[in-house]
Amino acid sequence: MKYTRALAKRRQALARVRAARGDLRASMNEVVDVYQAHPLPTLAGAAGLGFVLAQLRVGGGLVRAGVRVASGPAWRLVRQYLNV
Repeated sequence: MKYTRALAKRRQALARVRAARGDLRASMNEVVDVYQAHPLPTLAGAAGLGFVLAQLRVGGGLVRAGVRVASGPAWRLVRQYLNV
């Protein structure tokens, strides 16, 4: 009985993770689209947000994670541009 309940909870958790992953990919695609349409304002906004977070002394790990997320689409676009 406990095994079947644990298995059902695992399946529910897996479904929630897959849904969250899909939401994250959709939002990242939106960020990439915005960056492609308006690269300079997007980078300026990211820099401003980074400055504000630094002033608020947000944890370094959170800032580094945000930089990785924000720079991912930019690096992909740079790589695509250099490969052309």
